Amino acid sequence: MEKIEIKDEPAGEDCEVCGSPMVIKMGRYGKFMACSNFPDCRNTKAIVKSIGVKCPKCNDGDVVERKSKKNRVFYGCSKYPECDFISWDKPIGRDCPKCNQYLVENKKGKTTQVICSNCDYKEAAQNNIFIS
Repeated sequence: MEKIEIKDEPAGEDCEVCGSPMVIKMGRYGKFMACSNFPDCRNTKAIVKSIGVKCPKCNDGDVVERKSKKNRVFYGCSKYPECDFISWDKPIGRDCPKCNQYLVENKKGKTTQVICSNCDYKEAAQNNIFIS
C-alpha cells in the first residue's frame, strides 16, 4: 500500500512558545495544529469548536465540542484542566427553572428535547425551536 503525503495548511496563528507560524496537520485522531519549527519546537494545540455557551461550572471558559478516542462527541470546558466540566449532551446556555442547573439538548432518533442535567424537567422541541 502506498503512503499518501498530505500537505500542511497554514493555521493563521503563531506559536506561543517560539513565535513561528502554526500549521494544521493530520494525525491519528484527526486534525491538529503544530508548530512549523518542528523538531526544534514541539508545541501542539487541538483544534476545538466552540458552541457559543459559557461553562456552567466555572463561568470563565467556553464549552467546546471534543471527540473521544472512540470518535464520540462530548462537550467540555475550554479551561481544562483547571475546570473539569464535561457532558455527553450539548448544553444550551440556560438554567433549569426548577433547580437552577444547566439545561442540555438531548437527541433521541429524530426527536430533540431540552432536559435538565440534574432533575426531571423537560421541554419539547419542534423543528429545533424550543418551547417551554
